[in-house]
Amino acid sequence: MTQKARESDRNAAITLVQSAFAVGEIIEADRDKRIEQLQLAQTLDEIRMITHDIQSSAPEVPEAPAADPIPLAQPAEPPPYVPYGPPATTPEADFPTLQQVQAAQGTPKLSKAVVLVPLAVVLVIAVALIGGIVALAGEGSEEGSGPLGLGSEPVDVLSEDGYRDLLDAVRNETGDTTAFSAVLYPTYAVVELPVDATTQREAYWYWDGSELTDNDTKSASSFPRTDLAQIDAALIVDLVEQVRTKVEDPTSWYAIVRAPDSDRAVVWAYASNEYQESEYIGARRDGTITYDSTEN
Repeated sequence: MTQKARESDRNAAITLVQSAFAVGEIIEADRDKRIEQLQLAQTLDEIRMITHDIQSSAPEVPEAPAADPIPLAQPAEPPPYVPYGPPATTPEADFPTLQQVQAAQGTPKLSKAVVLVPLAVVLVIAVALIGGIVALAGEGSEEGSGPLGLGSEPVDVLSEDGYRDLLDAVRNETGDTTAFSAVLYPTYAVVELPVDATTQREAYWYWDGSELTDNDTKSASSFPRTDLAQIDAALIVDLVEQVRTKVEDPTSWYAIVRAPDSDRAVVWAYASNEYQESEYIGARRDGTITYDSTEN
């Protein structure tokens, strides 16, 4: 039987996460995302999943008292995933000041015989230079690759094309699409990839819609390996759309892809709002819903 989390349990886990950040075990974005998830956690199982890899940093979250095991035929609640945060976002470009433009042009010293250029002319030149920078950035960012990020199309990882792009990136990096799990947010994803062919050792990789990078976080997975390519991208999109309708004014949503559990669920979709109201559903490969939090 799952034990409901108390406010004191959530606070203790948040302290644990803050301690892990203080000693450099996790990055700032990781800390912030874990705290956000802990504030929404409803059970001790959820809290343990969020903090499973940093239990050495601070006192452990209280263990639930012994209880009769849940029969395999009964749906199991999915542990919410910790996304381990995306890298820091790229700051907006700083446009050059008039003095910087003049310095870059190497403004020559003028003799007394030379008539000074009116300030208005200098301003016109500066505006023209800035306009050129913006224009070049826009041309280079039509596909999201511009140096200033201007005019780039928004990333949509939680789409059929977005999921296929992720599979291609994983395949290019490892040679196949085997993973312990993948968590898909609208603008990024985190994939737990095996570091070898036999053990449960895993490394976390960050996908921003165009590049797959090592997130420098390693752990031992508690999930079996699975082939991400065996999951229909349309199923993921459909489940996310379904769960969003179960929460009033959702502000956050994501999907988890992992190996089948006792009910053969392979995709979990989660949504929540600003009032910390949350719902989630799980489904098999054929789309059959095996767990719906609104009915349990």
